[in-house]
Order: sequence, then structure tokens, then C-alpha cells
Amino acid sequence: MLMNRKNTMKVASWEFIKNLKSPTFLILTFIFPLIMLVAGGIGALAGITSSLEEQKIAVIDETGQLFDILESNLDSTPVEVILISSGQQQEAREDVAEGLYNGLLHLTEENLSAGSVSYYVKDSRDQNTGHLSGALRSAAITYRLEALGLSSEEIEEATAAVSLQTLSLAGEEASLAALFMPLAIGMLLIFSVMFSGQVLMYGVIKEKRNRIVEILLSSITSLELLMGKLIGFAALGLLQILIWLTVALLVAGSFFDLRQLSLSPADLVPSVMFFIGGYLLFSSLFATMGATMKDAEGGSQTQGLVVLVPMIPLFASGAIIITPNAAWVKILSFIPIFTPVTMLMRLAATTVPWWEITLTFIILLVAVVLFIILGARIFSRSILQYERTLSFIEIRRMLKK
Repeated sequence: MLMNRKNTMKVASWEFIKNLKSPTFLILTFIFPLIMLVAGGIGALAGITSSLEEQKIAVIDETGQLFDILESNLDSTPVEVILISSGQQQEAREDVAEGLYNGLLHLTEENLSAGSVSYYVKDSRDQNTGHLSGALRSAAITYRLEALGLSSEEIEEATAAVSLQTLSLAGEEASLAALFMPLAIGMLLIFSVMFSGQVLMYGVIKEKRNRIVEILLSSITSLELLMGKLIGFAALGLLQILIWLTVALLVAGSFFDLRQLSLSPADLVPSVMFFIGGYLLFSSLFATMGATMKDAEGGSQTQGLVVLVPMIPLFASGAIIITPNAAWVKILSFIPIFTPVTMLMRLAATTVPWWEITLTFIILLVAVVLFIILGARIFSRSILQYERTLSFIEIRRMLKK
């Protein structure tokens, strides 16, 4: 099946410009990220506000020493602790119920030995105990070490924080970019396929229903039409992702030093390769499915499942990241429909050998070409069948002809 590059690029340009102006693209590109940003901002603001909320907590200290350590640990927090005697316990409980205290903390030797300290509040579902939990944990450790006879200097030395610095055998420190870039690109691939891919599928269904394809196929081949759509939507998807990344980096740059990412071509190139390959593969699948459907509601559940098949590695992402070199994970890497998502997760979790990256990518490219050729065949033979959704038996017959 021959393809005229000029015709293909005309279709690609037309698809790009048409969808660039569409409300759907504008909403998905600008409004959706804005909603996510606002929702995330509200959540972060709520967390910050909650952590700054002043609290007044009554404390009964039967150990006789733990309260002073706890009070010292809470000095720089909005939590105020007030020491009361054990005889005031009932009165303090009533004050908690009336809202005069946020809670009542009861410290005993038995509770410390058991590792569980009683904290009484009015409503356990409406409590922010972050500051108190951290301070109490630290105070308990200090108290126990003092009981063993250690001095304050020895306790400070014994409880000093230790950070883990991961280095390769060459002495290089692990790059944050090498860890997060593949995962970030993998998530972008999923979102892009979910949004742009479905827009592509519904666009094909709409053109099919409006008989526009009759006019198009009178002057170009089905392969030129399909390739033009894929290239146009690939360019649109890359523009969308570029906008998302720009906004994300601008926002992240306000909170983090992005220079710590130490981004290098070796971190970026493999991830981008699998992103582009995966995007073309999944987009061709969406376009082909659109050509076999009468309308958006007319697709069978089986056809909907076909669209979900490439996402199967995402459902097993936890196991893949924990055991990226397991035999079953490597097998998934060499199955083209699963290759993009699986390899992106493996690249984030481990150092994948270059021969494996190269071989899986070559297999992915071959699969992309085959998907496009087979998709064009289905596309050409089903796109003009307006009145019904094709079954898989009919699609299989088309591939055999």
C-alpha cells in the first residue's frame, strides 16, 4: 500500500489545526491542569493550615520526667502542653468535651513500656496529631536513653539522623532525574493516550457518521488518511505535553531547586523513545477502533477492553517497580502492546541494559508499523460502513482478505 507523503502531511496539518482550536483540546490542555493545580493547592493549603492550627493539650505525667522533654520538643510548634495532676483527670476530660482542651494525654510507665500512650479527644475523626506524635516519639526515646544512664550529649549523638546516599560503583550519586523522569513520562503517556487518543477515536466516528470520509477517500488512500491523523495528533499531543511540562516546571521551580535533578540525555532519551513509540501504537489502536464503531455509544464492551489492554502493566505497577528484573516483567517488556508502559516503569526502577532497551524499542517500532498497516486495512474496509458497529469476527475476516 503506497503512501504519498504530501497528502499525509496535508491531513496531519488539517487535523492539527482543526483540533488545536477545538474546545475539547483547550479544556484538556488548560482547564484540566488548572483544576488539578487548584485542587492540589487547596489540599496543600489545607495541610499547611492544619499544621499551623494552635492546640492546647492537657498532660498527666506519672513518669515525672517526660513532660519537660515533651514541652521542649514542642517549643517551635503551635501545640501548647499544660501539666495537670492525676487528680484533675475527670475535670480535664470534661474540659476536652467542652472544647477547652484539644485533648488529654496520659503518660505512664506502663504505657511507655507497651509502646502505646493514651490520648483522649472529643472526636477521633477530627484530629491533627502530627506535631504531637513526632514530639512524643522523640521524647520517649530521650526518656528511655536517660533511664539507661546516658548523658544529654550521648543521647544527641545516639539519635542523630542518618541519611542514605546511594552511589554507583563508579562513585556517582544516584540522579533524581533517572528515578522520576521515566515515571513522569509514563504518566504523561497514560494521560495523553486517555485524552488525545479518545479525541482521535471520537473524531473518526464523527467523520464516519457525517460521511466526510467519503470525500477524503476519493482523493487519498486510507493509509495516507490514517498516517496523517496519527502524525497530526502526535504533534498535538507533544504540544499538549510541552505545555503541561512547562507549567509543572514553573510551579515546581517555586518549591524545589530543579538543578538537583541533574537531567542528562542518558536519562531522557530512552524515556522519550518509548513515549513516542507508545503514543503512535496506542493512537493507531484508537483510530482503528473508531473506524469500526457506529457511534461512541455503539462500541461493544470487547472493543472497550481492547483499548484498556495496553494499560495492564499500569495495574501491576507496584510489582513491576519492586521486581523490575523478574522473568515475567522482562517477558512483558518484549510484548509490543505492553512494552511502552512496562519499560518506562523499569527505567525508573532499575538500570536496564542497553541491549535490552534497543531490542525492545526495535520490536516496538516494528509493531507500530504493523499496527498502522493492519489498522489502515481495517480502516479502509470499515470506515464506509456507517450503519453498524463491526464485530471482532468481521474485523478478523477483513485482516485475512
